[in-house]
Amino acid sequence: MAGGSRAEAANALAARLEACRTEIISCYETDLASMSSIIAGDPVAARQVLVHADQILTDVIESLRSGEVRLDDSHKRMSYESGVTRAASGMHPRESLRTAAGFFSAVVNAVRRDLERDEHAVDLFGLVSLALNESTMQRLGGGLTTYSGYLLNKIHESHIEERRRIARELHDRVGLGLSVAQRQLEAHEFYEDKDSAQALNRVAAAQQGVREAMQSLRAVTSELRLQEPLKSLEKALLNYLETLPQGMGFRLYVNGDETWAPATVRDESFLVIREAIRNAVAHGRAEMILVSVEIAPHELRGSVDDNGGGFDVDDVPASGGMGLSTMRERAELMGGTITIMSRPGRGTHAELVIPLQGR
Repeated sequence: MAGGSRAEAANALAARLEACRTEIISCYETDLASMSSIIAGDPVAARQVLVHADQILTDVIESLRSGEVRLDDSHKRMSYESGVTRAASGMHPRESLRTAAGFFSAVVNAVRRDLERDEHAVDLFGLVSLALNESTMQRLGGGLTTYSGYLLNKIHESHIEERRRIARELHDRVGLGLSVAQRQLEAHEFYEDKDSAQALNRVAAAQQGVREAMQSLRAVTSELRLQEPLKSLEKALLNYLETLPQGMGFRLYVNGDETWAPATVRDESFLVIREAIRNAVAHGRAEMILVSVEIAPHELRGSVDDNGGGFDVDDVPASGGMGLSTMRERAELMGGTITIMSRPGRGTHAELVIPLQGR
C-alpha cells in the first residue's frame, strides 16, 4: 500500500490482522502439531497456548491502533494457570519457549507478506515486533515464575513429609525395642529377689529389645524403612503381645488370607495396631486387650479393645499426641482411616480400615 500516513497504514494493518485472526490461530495450531510439541498433545496445555496466542495477537492489534506498545494485564491469571499446569505435568520450560517462538514466527511472516510494498513497512514491522516480544515475554515470564514456584513448593512439602516420616519411623520402630527393654527391666527388678530364673529371662528379653532398636535405627538412618518386609501380621502381633507386662491378659484373632493384603499394607497396619496396643498399656492401664484383624479381598479391618480407664475423645487436641498422629498418617498413606472411640471408665476401641484391591 503506497501513500497515506503512518497512522492510517497502522490502522489498516490492524484491521487486516483482525480479519485473518482465525486463520492465523488455525495455522499456528497446525504448526504446533507438526513440531511434535508435548504441549500440543495435552488438551489443557494446548488450549492455554491457543488462548495466549489469541491474547498476544490482540496486544499487537491494539499496539498498531494506538501507535505504541499496549499490553492487556488480563494475561496474569492465565500465565499462572499455565505455569501450574506444565509444572504439575512435568513439561520442561523449553516447550513453552518452542511454542512461543512458533507463534512469533507465524505473526511475523504474516505481517511481512502484508507489508511488502508499504512505505511504512519498517516502522510498522518494528512496532509489531516490539509488541509481539513484550506480550510474549510477559506471559512466558509469569508462567516460568509460577513454574519454579510450584516446584519449590513441592520440594518444601517433600521436606516436611520426609521429616514426618522420620519421626514416624523413630517413634514406631526404634521406640518399640526401647519400650520392650524398659518393661523387661522393670519386671527384672520385680523378680530379682523372688525368682532368679525369671529375672534372668527378663534381662535377656531386654537385651533383645535393645538389639532390635539398634537394628531399626540402622534401617531408619540408611533406608528409612524395614530391611525386610513383614512376613506374617499375625506372628508379629503375637510376638509383641507376648512382651506385655506380667499379669496383663490378651486375645488375638486374625481371620482371612494375609496374602490378600500387600506386604507394605501388612507392615504399616502392624505399626498402627501395635501403637493402639501400646496406648492401651501406657495410658489406659488396661488389664485385658482384645485384638482382632479381619482380612478380605477388598478390605483389611483391625481393631483393638481394652478395658482400661478410657478418656473423653472431645478433650483430645485435633493434632493428638505423637502416637495418635503417626497412626492417622500411616492410615491415610494407605488410603484408610483410624477411628478412636472411648469414654472415661469404659475403655477404648480403636479401629483401622484399609481398602484393598480385591483379588
